[in-house]
Amino acid sequence: MKIILSKKILNLGEKGNIVNVKPGYARNFLFPNGKAILANKENIKKFNEKRIFNQKIIENKISFFHDIKSKLDNLKKIRIFAKSSKDGKLFGSVNSKIIVHNLKKIGIIVNKKNVYIENNFIKKLGTYNVLFKLHKNIKSNIYIEVLSK
Repeated sequence: MKIILSKKILNLGEKGNIVNVKPGYARNFLFPNGKAILANKENIKKFNEKRIFNQKIIENKISFFHDIKSKLDNLKKIRIFAKSSKDGKLFGSVNSKIIVHNLKKIGIIVNKKNVYIENNFIKKLGTYNVLFKLHKNIKSNIYIEVLSK
């Protein structure tokens, strides 16, 4: 029996593959658990349309991430002011949430989950390199300069 896999199945194939399986396996396990659908002309056509639609959504997201990356690359450096002691230790810390808030002020919208700071936060005055992982292969570095208020 030919089926279209709805999910990746170990030792059978990837999502979207058309494979041959025994009818009992399909009827008793794959179909009830939503892991596959019957591979007839109508289902193949629907699946291909859905795949094309999903590919367009992914392409739009990637172009959006490239736009954000170009904005971050043009920025290079951002200044954040925080309260500190005389010896340079901050009262509190600068974390990804504060960095995202300061970027939003200048018109760059980034999710805080995409911000990677060494040791997860900054506790002293100075300049720090911060990595933004927007997508699998779309990354950007900017410098965060933490200054005293």
